[in-house]
Amino acid sequence: MARHAGLGFAAALAGAGLLSACVSVPQGLAPVAYAEAPRFDPFTFFAGTSEGTGTMSKVGSEPIPVRVTSRGRMETEARREAGWAAPPRRVLVLDQIVHEGDKPARTRKWRIHEVAPGRYEGTLSGAISPVSGRAEGNRLVLEFTIKDSFKVRQELTLSADGRRAANVMTVSQLGIKVAVLAEDIRKAP
Repeated sequence: MARHAGLGFAAALAGAGLLSACVSVPQGLAPVAYAEAPRFDPFTFFAGTSEGTGTMSKVGSEPIPVRVTSRGRMETEARREAGWAAPPRRVLVLDQIVHEGDKPARTRKWRIHEVAPGRYEGTLSGAISPVSGRAEGNRLVLEFTIKDSFKVRQELTLSADGRRAANVMTVSQLGIKVAVLAEDIRKAP
């Protein structure tokens, strides 16, 4: 009996693997090539208002339009380090309104701070793990876990003029890609 259960699990994983091959980056996003400069500084790019538009592809679903309105601001927060008076740190607070297809709009909040040059940590409402990130050249990679242990990885690539970022977000579970968002984020004039 245990042998049959193992075969069923293996067959389910293989089937999910075949389905995941169907989830790829949606068409229509003009790619931004990786470059050493300009450096992606999330504090600079997300300060103020920005608007993202894109398409979400999910396993077994038609593509879904996505629109995100963001408003970012800087805050200074005291550190709670034991035993010494650490200097305050700057925190990017990013409030977002997310419109996904016909679903009601939802809000979410990011709080990101730099822990070392080009290394970031923070929180995201709805995430069940901390957010970790790193900037390399014009690319910012953010990773976190959401409900039901889905792993999320966002790769944002900054354009040469610093006014636009291409965001490719992948959602996976057990190493199998189940959704991909391709989004074009533009700073408001």
